Amino acid sequence: MKLLHFKITVLISLIVIGWLSLRNTSSQSATYQKIATVDNSCDCYSTSPLTKIVINFNGKVPGDLLSFTNQSQANCFAWQEFISLNWPTTKSASFGDPGDTNPVAWETYMPENVLFQPEGVPPPEWGTLVSQEYASKFKTSRLQFNPSKTKLLTFAAKFDVKDTVKGLNPNQAAPFGKPNWLGAQNKTNVWYEIKLNYDYYKFVVDNGYYNAITQHDSVRNGVPINFPQGVYNGKVGAIELKAAWMEVDTPSSAKWKQYKLSNAIVMDPYTGKLRNTTVALVGLHILHKTQNQPTWVWATFEHIDNVPDVANAPTPTYGYNFYNANCTPTQVALKNGKTVTVPCTPNTPPPYYLSEGRVAPIQVTRVNSIDPEDAVPINTRMQNNIKTFYPNSVFQYYQLVDVIWSQLPIPDPTKPIQAPQNINASSMLSGKAIVANTTMESYVQDSNTCYSCHKYSTIADYSKDTINNNVFGDFSFAISAAQYPKNGTVMKFKKKGKK
Repeated sequence: MKLLHFKITVLISLIVIGWLSLRNTSSQSATYQKIATVDNSCDCYSTSPLTKIVINFNGKVPGDLLSFTNQSQANCFAWQEFISLNWPTTKSASFGDPGDTNPVAWETYMPENVLFQPEGVPPPEWGTLVSQEYASKFKTSRLQFNPSKTKLLTFAAKFDVKDTVKGLNPNQAAPFGKPNWLGAQNKTNVWYEIKLNYDYYKFVVDNGYYNAITQHDSVRNGVPINFPQGVYNGKVGAIELKAAWMEVDTPSSAKWKQYKLSNAIVMDPYTGKLRNTTVALVGLHILHKTQNQPTWVWATFEHIDNVPDVANAPTPTYGYNFYNANCTPTQVALKNGKTVTVPCTPNTPPPYYLSEGRVAPIQVTRVNSIDPEDAVPINTRMQNNIKTFYPNSVFQYYQLVDVIWSQLPIPDPTKPIQAPQNINASSMLSGKAIVANTTMESYVQDSNTCYSCHKYSTIADYSKDTINNNVFGDFSFAISAAQYPKNGTVMKFKKKGKK
């Protein structure tokens, strides 16, 4: 009797195990992404087995490479940054779920205008995404706003109308002082934002550099502005991100299943009013200071459907975001009663400001093709890896444009120096001689590159110490956004709690 009972027990156990095995096999596709979110890794493409880099699919942002020796390594480092910075912040989400408007990791970083407050007052606690000034406007406008899930976009151009860079030829960037907005083919404009990571934030707060007076006190005492460096398998270091977003005109279109989407409130430059909208990520600059690259790593990504990259390239299913092969000039009626024409000549700045007239499509093409030797094969490899691990991920539709890094990096200065930084251009390497993101350098693709502009970065202006207004700002323009109190009283940051 006992033997029979034992046999029955064994038989039942085998049946249960077999059923569970069958169930796991049949449901593998349903559970794979959840497992993959934690455990996936792959080898980034490299032209040499000696420079092979493992890419980990997780939210851990790399602090540095063990060493930078060639372009392939730099490109793979950029892809690791892109993956970890775009990692989901909600536990239920996978990497790049279509239609997910929840913020990814970098979207939780602090906006530049929140870190650098009016009159140089201390910034709010880490995690604050909207300044008190705009939060109050949301209430009066009765807008739907979730401070942890809605971004505020107020820049309809990469540079404001009044922006200038001291010592830099205005025609070499943006352009400055002229209309420089970008209109998509769906007749919406592109919005821009600048985000700063925790290491950047902590450096500014710990040193009181949110106030222009403190910045000037520092340099007068012989202390330069040197942002923290990332370390291999260690701290992340300072990161500054610049993102370009286009508005979603038809949310139900299958097109948007290939884009990172976010909810946003925008300050419409034509009406001067705030409104709710959905935006799609089309461009991303990643500026990262590391121990091996104190002159920063400059990586830039775009959506694959932004513009044609080579002659006779096939038009994507939903068309290009910023190019139409059948373009016709657009007539735009301005508020003052005049009519202007937006031409079809590629990469031509618009002839009016958005406060004067409605958005019109701008023709953009890529002037410098993406590097076919390194960037193109690495993009293909990484896009395929993403598709394998996360078949529906929107991030398989993004591509690395290029990475700038230095083979002879300049160490941090030990005392304040004047801008521009004396950097050896021949030591700065990239896949192409000129690096440009078509959503952010649309009109200057053939005349500039990232560091050649950022070497002019300075500390914030202070009217009572103009002699130091041109002190180098360690390649970051954001630090110059600091203001100072009219009464000259510097307020100290008071931490309410731990991060």
